[in-house]
This record gives sequence, structure tokens and C-alpha cells, in this order.
Amino acid sequence: MNTYHFTIVIRDNQLDEIEDKLFEAGCDDALLCYYNDVPYLEFDREADNAEQAIKTAIQDIHLAGFYDLAVQESGFSTLAEMANKIGVSRMTMTNYAKNKRGKTDFPKPMYGITSASALYRWQDVANWLYKEGKLAKADYDVAQVAVAF
Repeated sequence: MNTYHFTIVIRDNQLDEIEDKLFEAGCDDALLCYYNDVPYLEFDREADNAEQAIKTAIQDIHLAGFYDLAVQESGFSTLAEMANKIGVSRMTMTNYAKNKRGKTDFPKPMYGITSASALYRWQDVANWLYKEGKLAKADYDVAQVAVAF
């Protein structure tokens, strides 16, 4: 059994007693956080595989009564966000993106510039990082299955 780390954003409007509801539904392996009043759960879930970890977490959140969800690893990130996620400096990620480090070409941005930062598809970057030996297998697995949710 492995431990998988992933983030699920709860976009529901009715958030009464959210902490108690989530705990009682089985989300005791997640940290409840907020960004601009939007709750999200940082999971460290043990499971046989990443798909099972994410699927059971979503089921538990549904059991708590919340249905408008987004798995963060299925989306887009800036280089700074990705650097923070994998524990390297932003300059390291910039050097990867400029193909100054690494054996193969870094993925191209998916969207244009927003707030002076390009947006990259996390799954593409996770593939590259894993091939380069810079990303743990469990994090790679989460990136591969997160897009299905």
C-alpha cells in the first residue's frame, strides 16, 4: 500500500459544519485549508493505487454532502506553483522550462501568459519530471489518474 498526496477543492456554496461533516465521512487523512474563503483538502491517503485513493476521497466528500469538486492535479499550474509542489526553487523550474536542465525537451505551456506567468498542464510536466527522475512514483501516478476525475 502507498500513500498518495493530492488536493481536492470544494466549490459548493453550503459549507455549514464542513469540518465535522468531512471528518465523520472519513476524510480524517486530509487537512482542511482555505484560500480566499474556498475550502480545499490536502489528502495523504493510503491505497493500493492512485486511482483508488482519489476515487475513495471523492466518495467520502460526497458522503459529507459536497459535490462540486475539482482535483487540483488535473489542471494547470505556473512554474512557481510546480516548484513549490515538488520542493525545488522557481529558478530550477525556469531552467527546466528553458531546456537548460534535463535530458529532454520540457513541455510547452498550454495557455498564454496570465499575470506574467505561463500555465502548464500538470500532467505533462509530471510526465517530464518523472522521466527525468525528479518526481516520486506516487506523485506521477496521481497526475496520471487525476484527469479522469
